[in-house]
Amino acid sequence: MTALAVPVLLLSACGGDEPEVEDVTPQETVEETTDAEATEEPTDEAAVTEEAPATEEPTTEAPADEEPTTEAPADGGEATEAPGAGGGEGEGGADGQAAADRTKEWLVAFVNAEEAVCDMMLDFDGEAPMKDNKAQYDICIDTFPTQASNMFSPEMAGIIESMEIKGADVQGETAVVDKDNFSPMFAEGIGDQVITLKKIDDAWYVDMNESFN
Repeated sequence: MTALAVPVLLLSACGGDEPEVEDVTPQETVEETTDAEATEEPTDEAAVTEEAPATEEPTTEAPADEEPTTEAPADGGEATEAPGAGGGEGEGGADGQAAADRTKEWLVAFVNAEEAVCDMMLDFDGEAPMKDNKAQYDICIDTFPTQASNMFSPEMAGIIESMEIKGADVQGETAVVDKDNFSPMFAEGIGDQVITLKKIDDAWYVDMNESFN
């Protein structure tokens, strides 16, 4: 089913980022040798360096006057916290975030091969919750968890669980989650595909007929 491709795409967005190992040991050895030579030369200046601190003591008091400068980064710290806090509501307000939370809940259940994934979907006709159609519900349980268990490992599930989705484009009883609602790491993976949800009895359900196409 096409829905199985979405978690794979999301995982591929972060799976290709392998840390690069830089060979810094040769440079470090060169620096160590040069530093070693440098430490051997100041032997004649040792007496001078020992007497110098006595005259430089007033200089050590100067940083005390510069302490107010260290308070400036504190103000800067508050500035950096503001964007991270994200005090305002995301796209679609409270309804949009509820749809976003349901989308993540559904994806996590998907990669964990949980039967609950079918509880968060509309039936194959896109008209009512899957759980209200016993025949289709049984097909869903026999299909989705089985296929997902063969595709996703616990490590992959952990990656999906770390994903952030903020808001959704809400139009009446329909919500659409696209790449703009995913955190940057996963936005590339979902590409131009969307996840569409419909609201029934104040609960959001993933509509497979309108998603991933």
